[in-house]
Amino acid sequence: MKKLLLILMTLTVFNTTLVAKKTKVDTTFTFQNFVPSSPDAVKEFHRTKLLGSSRIEYPSFSGNNQVVTAMNKEMDKFINDFKETKNYVYKVTYSVTGNNAYFVSVLFNVERKNKTTNETLTYNEAISFNAKSGKALLMKDIFVQNYESALNAAVNDRVKQFGITTLDEKKRKFEGVDKKQKFYMEDDAIVFIFNQDEATDFGDKQMFIPFLLTDLIGLLK
Repeated sequence: MKKLLLILMTLTVFNTTLVAKKTKVDTTFTFQNFVPSSPDAVKEFHRTKLLGSSRIEYPSFSGNNQVVTAMNKEMDKFINDFKETKNYVYKVTYSVTGNNAYFVSVLFNVERKNKTTNETLTYNEAISFNAKSGKALLMKDIFVQNYESALNAAVNDRVKQFGITTLDEKKRKFEGVDKKQKFYMEDDAIVFIFNQDEATDFGDKQMFIPFLLTDLIGLLK
């Protein structure tokens, strides 16, 4: 009887292990079955941090412990780039532009002041997160392999539609998007960011190229 009981207990443990393996959640990012109106993945709380004389406003997140722990860790690393240096001090504000069951995206407005000349440069940074894993998303995470040519063709078409004159000098030539491209996402769109000296001398010398996610079907994962 005891021997039979041991066998049954062993089988139970074995089956439980198999079930656990089968039910392991796949956290790979994908837009498959994407629903823009899906519920917010996390709750966002406003935070302010002083790094020397730099003042950084940023979000922290609560929700699924494992996911938000990864997100908050990435965020801490991200804002550390704005700490006061020998030459510069920063003032940073933000807005959460997208928050759904698939991704969370944050756009930062950065004012960098030269401590010697008092000149201020304004530019944008952004970070987006996989809502399933909490990891920061890069271009390679959201686009299919070999997306570059097709995406740049779409970007160049959009630039022409907007009538924007891009940089065309040898040392400052607009090359389109690249693997380290800055972007932020809204619940139904992606916006590529080009700061000063990256794309145009028109206006404030910044350029934002938006696409509805439905415009990029076939390029998005």
